[in-house]
Amino acid sequence: SITLFVIIHDDVPITKRETLYEDYFHHLKVELESFIERKIHIVIGNSGPPYSNFEYKGDNLKPILDRWEMLGLRYLREAKEQGFDTNPLSKVVLVTHEQLNSKTGGIALLNSYTGAGSFAIASLFSYLAPAHEVGHLLGARHEDFEVQYNGWWGETYMTPQRTSIRSISYHFSPANRQNIKHYLASRA
Repeated sequence: SITLFVIIHDDVPITKRETLYEDYFHHLKVELESFIERKIHIVIGNSGPPYSNFEYKGDNLKPILDRWEMLGLRYLREAKEQGFDTNPLSKVVLVTHEQLNSKTGGIALLNSYTGAGSFAIASLFSYLAPAHEVGHLLGARHEDFEVQYNGWWGETYMTPQRTSIRSISYHFSPANRQNIKHYLASRA
């Protein structure tokens, strides 16, 4: 199975916290479970400092990601001590109210060999952002996103740049589904 640990940053308003799972993660869980043949466990919570008050804003994203990786590793150790399954498919995502900077709504730390990773930061500026970053953690790529038609044009999760005239399709493209399956098969 895959466990997705979602850490809520202190800047996320109560109103968004109340519907966080339904608005940002339920559609992702349904989509992933429809094709990966694995169970997705989503653990959402405010874990307190140093996680919930992590300084995520800045123009130089590499040191931010490096610091988040170190905290994420610590978080996984603590989660394991508390009895959570923290297998190699565990992912840690910090969700924030605001973007990282004027151009970046989310970022994932990816391994250059696998094209996937374990740690990401995603702002709640779009219903797409958290699913997009989780997609990266599972091996999905921008290059394989699609614009699909289902009564209206909609962008799949991995669109590199949202276009406001199109809707969100709340799916991965067939190519990204294959990317995710390939990554998971390599981790079996």
